[in-house]
Amino acid sequence: MVISRGAPTPLAVNFSGKVIYKTRRIRVTFSGYLQVVRERWRLVVAGSFLGLLVALAVSFGMQPRYTSHTTLFISARATDTADAYQGSLLSAQKVQSYVALLSSERLSGEVVERLRLPVKAEELADRITAVAKPDTVLITATVSDPSPQQAQRLAGALGEQFTRLVTELEQPADGSAPTVIARVVQPATLSSEPVAPTPIRYCAFGVLLGMFCGLAGAFARQSLDNSIKSAAQLTALTELPNLGTVAYSPQVSNRPLVVHDDPHAPRAESFRQIRTNLQYVDIDHPASVLLVTSSVPEEGKSTTLSNLAIAAAQAGHRVAVIEADLRRPRASDYLGLENAVGLTSVLVGRVSLEDALQPWGEMFSVLASGPVPPNPSELVASNQMRTLLTTLREQFDLVLVDAPPLLPVTDAAALAAHCDGALLVVRHGKTTTDLVRSSLEMLAGVGARVFGTILNMAPAPSTSSYHYYGHGPVAERSADVDAMGSTQPVHYSSQLAARTTASHDAEQPVMDLISEHSAHR
Repeated sequence: MVISRGAPTPLAVNFSGKVIYKTRRIRVTFSGYLQVVRERWRLVVAGSFLGLLVALAVSFGMQPRYTSHTTLFISARATDTADAYQGSLLSAQKVQSYVALLSSERLSGEVVERLRLPVKAEELADRITAVAKPDTVLITATVSDPSPQQAQRLAGALGEQFTRLVTELEQPADGSAPTVIARVVQPATLSSEPVAPTPIRYCAFGVLLGMFCGLAGAFARQSLDNSIKSAAQLTALTELPNLGTVAYSPQVSNRPLVVHDDPHAPRAESFRQIRTNLQYVDIDHPASVLLVTSSVPEEGKSTTLSNLAIAAAQAGHRVAVIEADLRRPRASDYLGLENAVGLTSVLVGRVSLEDALQPWGEMFSVLASGPVPPNPSELVASNQMRTLLTTLREQFDLVLVDAPPLLPVTDAAALAAHCDGALLVVRHGKTTTDLVRSSLEMLAGVGARVFGTILNMAPAPSTSSYHYYGHGPVAERSADVDAMGSTQPVHYSSQLAARTTASHDAEQPVMDLISEHSAHR
C-alpha cells in the first residue's frame, strides 16, 4: 500500500546544487511492521510488563467473591395423563417467567426483609443470576457474596422465598390448590474457592492489553519519529551515494582511532570501505580537498575524519588534516596532538604553514586549530583560508577539513565554498530528515558539491560476514606500539595475516591506477 501526503517537498540536492522535489510517499508493508516491532521491542515489552503489574495489583486488591447455587424444580398438578401432559407444557412455559422472577427486586426485597440485611433490594438483585436448563423445568439460582457462608444463607433464603411466592402467584381465586408449584431440589451449596478474582485470567488479560498498548505506542512513536534509520532511507532522501555505514561502539570515547588501534575490527573495515568508495564517486572530477561536516553536534564527524585520514594514509596517499572547527576542536585531541599553534596562527600570519603542520607518526600531517579566535566565521571565509587550501592541495593527495556542524553556525558553509566537495556525516536514530534537508540546502546555497553521506553510530550488524572475510575477532591478539604510533600485530593466525596482506596488496594497484588516471586528466 502506498500513501501520498501533501504537496511536493524538497528532498535532496544533487552534485550541481539543484534542489530536487518529490511527493512524500509512505509504503506500508508487513515487513515494515515487523521492522517497527524489532526497533521498538523495548516499548512492547515494557507495556506487557506494566500490564502484568496492573493486573496483579487489581487481582490482589479486589475483594474475593464466593457463590452459592440452589436448584429449583417447577411442576404442575395433574390428576390424569392428559392433565400431566398439559401440566408439563404449562411448566415449561412458566420457567422463563420464573427465571426473571428470581432476579426481581420484589423477591430480593422479601429476602432482605426476612434476613434483615443492611442492603437495598436492588443491590441484592444485582448479585443474583438465574439460568434455566434447556429442555427441562429446572432453574439454577446463583447468589454471590464476599463471605461463602453469607452466600449460602442468601441462596437458601432465596429458594424458600421463591417457592412461597410461586405458590402465592399460582393460587386460584377460589382458594383451591395452585396449578404450578416450585420445589427446592438442591439446597444452597457452600463454596470453598472464590470465583473472583482469578489472578491467571487477570494476568493474561493484562499482558495482552499491555502488549497491545505497547504496540500502539511503538507505531505511534515510529510515525512521529523522522530520524534516519537506515542507509537506504538516507540514500532515498538525499539521492546521494551513502559511502559507508559505521557501527556504534561504546568504546569510541576511549579508543576513537579504531583503524589504528584495532585494524581488524568491523568498524575499521567500514572506514576502509568509505576510503575505497570515495575514490569512485566522481572519477571525472576527483577531489583533493574534502570538507567533513554534519548537521548538528555529537554526530561523530571528527572521529570519522580521523579514522578516514588513517585509512587513506595506510593506502599510500599523502594526507593532511585541517582542524577547522574553531569553536569546539576535537580532532587534535583524538589524534593526541597539541593545538596551541595551528590554523588560526597561520591565517593571522604569526606562524608559517610549514612550522604549524604536525606529523602524526609517519602517516600524515595535521594542522591543528590553534588558539580559539573571537571571529571564527570571518577567518574560515577569508582569502587567507582559500590560499592556504590551494597550497595544501598542491602538496598533498588528500586534504580533509574538519568543519563545525552546518546548522548551528555558518562556518561550515563558508568553508565548503573553498573546498572541492563535502561529506555529510549523519547519526543513526538521532539526525532527522528535516536536519538533513536543511544541511543540503545550506551546502547548495554556497554552490558546494556533496559527494555523499556517511551513516554513523548504526546498530552493529551480524558478525558472520566479517568472520567470513577474516575480519572477525581474533582469539589471541596483542599489539606493540612504538613511539611513532606504528602498530606491530603479533600472535595472529597465519591464515588471517596472509589474507589481510593479500587484501591490501590487491587494493594498492587499483588505487595507483586511479591516481594515475586523475593525474593524466
